[in-house]
Amino acid sequence: MTLQHFRIKAHASRKIDHPVFENIEKHWLTVKASDFPSGISTSVNARDPVGLNRSVYRDVQESLRGSSFSPGAFDLMNKGITILAEQVRLIDKETQLYEVVIDDQRGGIVDGAHTAKIIERCNADSTTNDQQYVELHIRTGVQNGMVTDIARGLNTGMQVAPKSIYNIDGVFKWLKAEVGDQPYSNSIAWKESDDAEIDVRDLIGVLEIFNIFDFPNNGNKHPIAAYEKWSIPLKKFGDDFEANEAQPELSKYHRLRPLLKDGLKLYDHIRGDFQTVHNDSGGRAGGLNIVEGKGNRNLSFPFALLPPAKYRLTKGACYPILGAFRNLVEIGPSGNAQWRGGFGAVLGAWKAIAPDLVEETINATKEIGRTPDLLGKSRKHWDNLHMKVRIKMLEGQLEAMGK
Repeated sequence: MTLQHFRIKAHASRKIDHPVFENIEKHWLTVKASDFPSGISTSVNARDPVGLNRSVYRDVQESLRGSSFSPGAFDLMNKGITILAEQVRLIDKETQLYEVVIDDQRGGIVDGAHTAKIIERCNADSTTNDQQYVELHIRTGVQNGMVTDIARGLNTGMQVAPKSIYNIDGVFKWLKAEVGDQPYSNSIAWKESDDAEIDVRDLIGVLEIFNIFDFPNNGNKHPIAAYEKWSIPLKKFGDDFEANEAQPELSKYHRLRPLLKDGLKLYDHIRGDFQTVHNDSGGRAGGLNIVEGKGNRNLSFPFALLPPAKYRLTKGACYPILGAFRNLVEIGPSGNAQWRGGFGAVLGAWKAIAPDLVEETINATKEIGRTPDLLGKSRKHWDNLHMKVRIKMLEGQLEAMGK
């Protein structure tokens, strides 16, 4: 047994006695994530904090960094970290500095170990957003016989993700075949427990973005749920498979499959080009909240195999731009979706229109908000970008008629 001593500065704190067990005290501390100490024992946690590359934990990490969702909201979306301690003592009332004493064998983090490890990882590479806070639930006076029951009770909430069920049912079978020849095919998490960089919902999200069956270009609806709520496109994909399993040629998403690999490439090109286009116009993309960077580590572009870069556009800011290129999707003679003029023409259109779309995105950060989450959820922003590409297309057609 070794006693660990941690100094923790709280933004706010509260203490109450337990109504039944008179020796137990409950402490609540709201702590800046960047001040959370590393090295707290996890020996009493029911699940070892491993598999941090799983999609559910990558989402937590991106929210902590502020590259998804609004900076400052981490503690509102995360249930926090529960710690069993020997003692919690206020060291300095003015600064709300506490000393927390932990037995490394009989105490420590009993719930939220993955959250703690993610915070430690981001603190280590200096990517934790300074506005993020985490809730610490500290219990003292818990007897040995109760530790196992508490650990078991706090760790019964993990449900099987729908995508894991779909993977078992074969819903992703044709999707796997479609990307099976791609270098990133082994980097896709098809079920919750997969340790992979890419989530199958990223693929389905791109199909949804170009879904002209549900979001025709002459309408006023946009596939915002592709970013805003992954569960909606995932459920639509599963329902569509079930309804058309015997006749896949009737499936909307199966008919969209010719767009998938190129759509993912376009996604990478937009994410990679944004910084250069903005900087060429006199801006400084590296200073924008909608551009993500990981300290000294380069970011990858697995779909287009672009050279790694220090910065790339966040998903929330990229998806509305990507969605604007739904204008360049049409139904081919076979009934499947296809690119107008081929993907080379689409990529050329992005290069030509990029300055306008980048400028529109920068202006939107000033009007709508400076976080990628606000852009990704803004109906107005999706509509403005879609209309801008549509107007450029019509101008091109008029020019061609005048020649």
